[in-house]
Amino acid sequence: MNKIGKGQVALVTGGTSGIGLALVEALHARGARVWFCARDTRAVAALESRLPAAKGCVCDVTVTPALLMLAAEIEASEGRLDVLIANAGALLELDFNEAPLDDNVLRADIDLNLTAAVLTVNVFIPLLKRSTMPHIVVMGSGFGWSPTARAPLYSASKAGIRAFVKALRAQLRLSGLHVMEVVPPTVDTPAVAHRSGPKLAPSELASATLNGLDRRLPAVFAGQTRFIPFLLRLAPATLERMTLRS
Repeated sequence: MNKIGKGQVALVTGGTSGIGLALVEALHARGARVWFCARDTRAVAALESRLPAAKGCVCDVTVTPALLMLAAEIEASEGRLDVLIANAGALLELDFNEAPLDDNVLRADIDLNLTAAVLTVNVFIPLLKRSTMPHIVVMGSGFGWSPTARAPLYSASKAGIRAFVKALRAQLRLSGLHVMEVVPPTVDTPAVAHRSGPKLAPSELASATLNGLDRRLPAVFAGQTRFIPFLLRLAPATLERMTLRS
């Protein structure tokens, strides 16, 4: 088993808060050369000052030219990329009883939770192919496997991530690129501070993700989502009732 860590070059999108921040910290602790990006200039600068061995960039991952500029910077500095973690995303609760909803809000939700991952993977595959042990990680969600009524577009976008990862893995199977989906439950971040119930610590999800990379797993189910494959086989209607109400 080849462990992810020292000497490897990794990029985490959405890396200044929540799950992304925990991934940056975990990779940094393992000795990887970590790059991270986010849209908030001050947040990027603050994390870069706290982790001087990590390199932060301001980048909107829903925009291809911005991703190309980031890829060019990593190429000039590192020459390759070993681990890409397409993590950027956000859960937005939307109620279609209030339709018509703002067009821009709807498009932005899909762009951040689905389109951004597709664009990021597309831009960075050439750099990943220069690695001797390349990995692509895409952040999915338990709601991509069974939806929640409170976030229809998020659920749909993450279902799209699930399909994208499966098809991408099949396309790249002869290239040596390892493709892995991470399937988190509700994670304890500021975005869900208003919700009660069990929440997984971001550090626990980061640890599970890196362990999955070490083992070259096709998917990582963390916390409560570990029951999803079992319930989908034996009691799919029960799973759907549970998640729709969550």
